[in-house]
Amino acid sequence: MNKLHKILHLLNLNLRQIKTFYYCCRAGIKYNKTWTVTKHMYIMRPNFFHQKSTIVIGDNFYAQGDIKWNPFGIIQPVLFNLRTPGSKIIIGDDVGISGSTISASTVITIGNRVLIGTGCIISDTDAHPIKAEDRKNPTKTLSKPIMIDDDVFIGARTIILKGVKIGKGSVVGAGSVVTKDVPPFCIVAGNPAKIVKRMASHE
Repeated sequence: MNKLHKILHLLNLNLRQIKTFYYCCRAGIKYNKTWTVTKHMYIMRPNFFHQKSTIVIGDNFYAQGDIKWNPFGIIQPVLFNLRTPGSKIIIGDDVGISGSTISASTVITIGNRVLIGTGCIISDTDAHPIKAEDRKNPTKTLSKPIMIDDDVFIGARTIILKGVKIGKGSVVGAGSVVTKDVPPFCIVAGNPAKIVKRMASHE
């Protein structure tokens, strides 16, 4: 029986790697054998072959796009949107993302061991100017980098807006809209997100 379990485990690993390789190729990103991509993952650029936008992902990345594996449901694939030729998305090691969008016009940096729940939007740009008369001029759209530090957990359906830094070890409650910086080792929740608890750092 132990031999059968080992064989099934190896078959499962091989199937996982084949699926991940396929989804990486489809997304147009170099395959990393430490990654797991359960279903569709997309990378959008102004031009698919434009190399002036950059995406860097560390080891042990987990992209969860399969509704079978998330109790809250997956409403979209994992989507990386590189909106401008110079934009960057930088992701550290041991990061897990469930069916969410990361949209960069400047730089979005995600640290190590970050978990991002299903249906989140992380965008470093307003997408459109506030004033109606400016909306035909993309240069008037405001954009500022986002930094998410190590060991952060972002709850499902959260929106993180431009210019925000989330400190190490912090937790963002589900459904929050984060408009301002979050200090390290805090729990924030609400719209706009506010501190509801401070945690010990264990450092």
